[in-house]
Amino acid sequence: MPMRFSTRTRYGLRFLLRLAAQPQGSLLQLGQVAREENISSGYLEQIVRALRPMGILRAVRGSGGGYSLAKSPADINIEEVFQHLEGEISPVRCLSKGRHCQREAHCSTRGFWTELDAHIRSFLQRRTLQEIIDSEKCSVTGGNHVELH
Repeated sequence: MPMRFSTRTRYGLRFLLRLAAQPQGSLLQLGQVAREENISSGYLEQIVRALRPMGILRAVRGSGGGYSLAKSPADINIEEVFQHLEGEISPVRCLSKGRHCQREAHCSTRGFWTELDAHIRSFLQRRTLQEIIDSEKCSVTGGNHVELH
């Protein structure tokens, strides 16, 4: 099975990009994002629950409520986002936190997997939501859709 990040992480990044594209002080409703991004509302709610402990979301309840970013996109680290949405991002189980492999001392590929894990983590640690916005040249169009140019 190829190494892939989950739809939860992909949708979570899309949701965060949508929030980042909103005008300062405005709120985005989950139902609107769900319709426009073709994501079920229930799944989007799960994503919000996973991201909430990071302190990056501001939620306003009631009529006219919704979500916005509680931090600047430049202060939102992508590795943290991935960890909250994926749980574990190691390419092999034996490198996951709390796991110990019985073959560790004799594993002929451990060094390779450790190096790959370090590269992935380093790449994600160096990235912020703002850098994704800048590199993808995201912008908001007519119906608040995030488009890539």
